[in-house]
Formats: sequence, structure tokens, C-alpha cells
Amino acid sequence: MPFLLPQLAATSSTATRPRAVVALAAGQQPALLVRCLCALALQRSRNGLWLAPGAFGAVVVPEGPVAPLQAALQPLGPSLPFLLTLAPPAATHAALREALARAAAWVAPEGPVLTTLAAAVPEPHWLERAMAGLADGADAVFGEAVAPAAGPDPAARYAGLLAALAARLDPDPADPHPAHGQETVASFALRAGLLARPEGLLPGPEGFPGLLAALRRQDGRLRHVAGMRVEAELSPGPVEPVLAWRRRLLARRALRAFWEQGIGLVAAETPGFRGWARRLGLPAGALGSLLAAPRFGAAWAAVEAASPVLSAARPLPPETLPRQMRLARLLLTLAPRAPAAPEPGIAA
Repeated sequence: MPFLLPQLAATSSTATRPRAVVALAAGQQPALLVRCLCALALQRSRNGLWLAPGAFGAVVVPEGPVAPLQAALQPLGPSLPFLLTLAPPAATHAALREALARAAAWVAPEGPVLTTLAAAVPEPHWLERAMAGLADGADAVFGEAVAPAAGPDPAARYAGLLAALAARLDPDPADPHPAHGQETVASFALRAGLLARPEGLLPGPEGFPGLLAALRRQDGRLRHVAGMRVEAELSPGPVEPVLAWRRRLLARRALRAFWEQGIGLVAAETPGFRGWARRLGLPAGALGSLLAAPRFGAAWAAVEAASPVLSAARPLPPETLPRQMRLARLLLTLAPRAPAAPEPGIAA
């Protein structure tokens, strides 16, 4: 069980249930964790006021020996205006899962659970923007990560271009345009109740991407929130080809219409349905079976995994990012400003 460090908390009552809890894997550099906790101590409300003591809590899961971490946290003393719980150590690949589970058990069932990196510095309104996004009806919200003393890096700008393309071709009512498109564990929040569902939404071996995939399979309402920022240096990752992204958007829009009308399952196949089955490299009967899932998110995940066309795209190395950004801007100029209602009988 997690144990409370009363000398580090705003109150020594373990029964206190905060309104929100931040889940943190401690990382390997205690000094960076201390900097992150100090940034959390400076969180403010929408009106610019300091948050009340004990308004939120933080769960820290060490990824190594506990003693150096306790020594680094000790100088903070009683100055932290939030509850801090230090859990027993966990392996690096399991620390986030453990922190999320403990945070969800501590906060109210529908309370927010937030995540960031120990090396990140949340901006003063990070917590408030996350809670506002969840209060507005989202199940989970994505924030932004920006490099210190700099604006959005090329990867972040590319994510924004892909989000803009999605808003043109397959808009999501739960994620209104404009959306920044970033999806990083450095700035993320969700409702605690999602982590306790029997479907099993806790991160598995895939970690954070596995959690997001599980949320999407359950048709979670995911939203990208502007202003929910942290400062963090993120390593450049592989680049998703923009043409593969566009192909998935068009297919998802068409298949959602088929799924909603039961075409290929309870309604007769149409020429448009068979045309999309050919484009996806699947027999029409197999596509109908895949669309039989009760939630479209689960049906779409099954189609993505089964289609040799959708699964064929491979991430590109980071050095291809400038070319992909130019291509994304070109596709945006060609995409319609306001996407028309999808017609199942017409292949895009």
C-alpha cells in the first residue's frame, strides 16, 4: 500500500480524498522530480488564484532505490500545498501503470487522474485546463509539450497539421477544431473510473500507447486541450506518413457510415461497401464480420489490424519530417473546408 509522507504533505490525513491526483513515475534523476513537484505547487485557478491546500494530490512511484528519492524530497518539508504519496518502487516499464492505479484508487471515481513526466515542468494552468476539459464532457484530454524557451517543435506542428486534416476529412464531435494533435504521456488526463472498467484500460505491455488504444476501442471521448502545456524535452520519434494518415481517415469515415447502418451485417451489401472491401484488401464478408462489434472503436481497431492496406504503412525516420509537413500542407489545400456527410455508396 502507498504510504503518506506527512512531512511532505499539506495534511497528514491519509483519508483525505483530493479532487484530482497526478500520477508520476519518479524517473532516474530525483532533482528533476523535485523541479516538477515545485511546478505543481505553483498551479493556479482560472482566475489566477492559488489552489487551496490539499485541493489535489500526487502519487510518485520510484523506479529505483527509494532512499535517494526520499533524501531529495526531504528538503521540501511542509511547503508543498498538496498531498504527496510515495509508493513502493516498481520496474521502469510498470511504474506508470502502478502510479495510475494508485491515483485512481485515491481520487473519487469520476475524479481526474493526470500524468506527466518527472522531467517535465507543468505550466501554472496545466491542472486547471485539464480539469476543465474533463468537466466539459471529455473522458480523456491531451495537453501539449513544448521545449523550454521555445515554441512548438516541428513534430508538434506536424501533429497539428494531421489534426487539421482529420477535422476536414473525418471530424470528431468530441474533439472540436482547432486541435493541437499532440498525444504524449507528458501531458494527459482521464477520468479515474475508466481505469477500473472490466474491459481493462490500464496500460499493458505497450504502456501509454496501449492505454490510448484501449480508450479508442471503447469509443472514449478524447479531446486535445489548448493551453494544457508542460515544458519538456521529448526525443524525436518516428514520423507517420501523411498519405497513410489520409487513407485511414477516408476509410474510417466510410466504415463508420456502414457500421451505423448495419451494411454488410444486418443490411445488404452495397456497391460502395464492396468497393471499400477491395480497397482495404479484405473479402466483403470478412469486412462485415469485423464491423459486427458493438462499438465502432472496437470495429475500427479490428479492421485496422486485419487490413493489409491499413497495416502496411511503416513509420518514417525523423529526418523525413520536413517533406511530410510540405505534403500535409498540400493535402490541406485540396481537402474540402467543411466535409459533407459521408455517403456509404460513394467511395472517397
